[in-house]
Amino acid sequence: MKKEIKRFVYTMIILLIPSLLNGYYVIQSDWSGGPGVTGPVICWLYGFSSQSHTSWISVPAGKLLLDISSISHTINSSMGGCYYVFPADMDGDGDVDVLAQSTDNYDVSWFENDGSGGGWDTHIVSNNYPLHRCAYPGDLDGDGDMDVAGANGSSSNGGIEWWRNDDGVGDNWTRFYVDDEYGQPGFVCCADIDNNDTLEIVSPSGKSPYQIAWWESSTTPPDSMWEKHVVSSSSKDGWELFTVDLDKDGDMDILSACRHSIAGLQFWENIDGLGIEWSLTRINSSNDDARSVHAADIDGDGDLDVAACGTNYLYLSWFENLDDTCGTWEEHLLATDLDQNHGVHAADVTDDGFVDIIVAVWEDNQLFLYKNIDGTGSKWARYLLKSGWWFEDVDVADFNGDGFTDILAGATDGVEVSWHELTGHTSGWLESSILDIGGYHHWDSITWTAEEPPGTNLFFQVKSSNDWENMGSWCDTIFEPGSLAGYIDSTYRYIQYRVGMTAEDEFATPILDEVRFYWSNMGIEGGEVTEEFVITAVPNPSGGGVSIEVPSVYSEEVEILVYDISGKLIKKLNERDGSVFNWDGHDSSGSEIPSGIYIIRGVVEDRSVSVRFVKL
Repeated sequence: MKKEIKRFVYTMIILLIPSLLNGYYVIQSDWSGGPGVTGPVICWLYGFSSQSHTSWISVPAGKLLLDISSISHTINSSMGGCYYVFPADMDGDGDVDVLAQSTDNYDVSWFENDGSGGGWDTHIVSNNYPLHRCAYPGDLDGDGDMDVAGANGSSSNGGIEWWRNDDGVGDNWTRFYVDDEYGQPGFVCCADIDNNDTLEIVSPSGKSPYQIAWWESSTTPPDSMWEKHVVSSSSKDGWELFTVDLDKDGDMDILSACRHSIAGLQFWENIDGLGIEWSLTRINSSNDDARSVHAADIDGDGDLDVAACGTNYLYLSWFENLDDTCGTWEEHLLATDLDQNHGVHAADVTDDGFVDIIVAVWEDNQLFLYKNIDGTGSKWARYLLKSGWWFEDVDVADFNGDGFTDILAGATDGVEVSWHELTGHTSGWLESSILDIGGYHHWDSITWTAEEPPGTNLFFQVKSSNDWENMGSWCDTIFEPGSLAGYIDSTYRYIQYRVGMTAEDEFATPILDEVRFYWSNMGIEGGEVTEEFVITAVPNPSGGGVSIEVPSVYSEEVEILVYDISGKLIKKLNERDGSVFNWDGHDSSGSEIPSGIYIIRGVVEDRSVSVRFVKL
């Protein structure tokens, strides 16, 4: 509520106090309130009227981009209580299948991909055996086909087990126990912990003794004889692990997500490379739990960062790795409004070379994509991909063989295992609320601040009226900031804008930061301009000075002012040569202005015009 009040006061100040441009301006720089505010309104705040294929949820808040949606494909609709799903080639035919488990059906299953992602036959690994909370694929016996490790969370006979793929195509399986006294584990994975080129089994215990442990086979090939090694006895309420060489020293480390705040998000460094000696670094603050964790180079600096989400504090964050030893971390908070975040995965799913983040939200039944806009992790756009299921886990793979990365999701109470094909939109638009400025003033110019990567475009249309119920037609397209002369009547009371966006590539997008309309209260309704008043700036762009020419009839009375893009006065020009003002590119203090966009404004009597000047 305080944030909304601050936004309202800020906008009202902008609307009611004369600007530095010898008049007034109105601004919209946040669209996060969403559509449905047709107006008329006395300030734009952060809502708008309507939109098509645009996204307005971003970090930092409120930027406007083209939208991304998804096409959902059901793999299986009877997998109630599915806590984890993993992509893997279970039958060795070269396409990506899916391994999952159901605590409702008491089975572990894998689903055979027909190669197109459109057909999925069910194969049972184990059935009628209770509370398999996680089943993880891996070649545990080293014979070239995919076996399965399992975490059995049963309170009576829970523990760690594995199934051997006897025929290599996933139709016949033999089950072996690994550890039948291991505290109701809820997660299991496979990794080469001791650097011997074979896979071991790693798991956190869900209950006492609150351990993280790994098991190596005591026989070749492996059977039921496994030796246990304890990594931690202080990982209370351990939920999920991610094994990765986080410090890039050639051995496998462990990231641990614990729901209890005394443990939280942990990094266990494999000190000796053999999995016997371990060192703990706490990544998140002491008051945060962690429910899911993953690692990737999120900021593009060459080291691995960590993405994590929590359930108690409803956070989604990525943690920046600040040193080579992975001992110092900086948290970048992406969201605190997602209720019960249960799964997170970091990967480039928009095919731009930048690592994005996908999060499964259980309580709100939503699957979100956070797109890493510039590859540094500083700007994000949030897209709702699917709602309606109680999402639990996410992963990624190419399921239809088109060369693009898809999203795999499992839901507990939604009983669905599904994959989601991303679709970008190459065009979109947004219409603002109708703004009432409370009088018949002189509309001057429009400016905007935006990023337009190669292959993208952003443009505006405007309409104005004295009757908000009949706003008339949209004006011709405005491709460049500048004067509104010829686009709208200068004395209309109501104004509305429409911004359009296009992109050549499916997941590319321009980014609109803000739009401003400048006006003064010199105009009168029905007023007529008897002489044309225009100004020109040459050369433009320029790396140095610029000449501003005005019609000779106005040369003695015109005032020329230069502003930066924020509306701050940079220079008032007094020196003229007839009808030409010369500006050397320095501000009022004599310092050369930096490269950027500036507004040169001419004012005479009750009229004003502006041109955009680009300083190289």
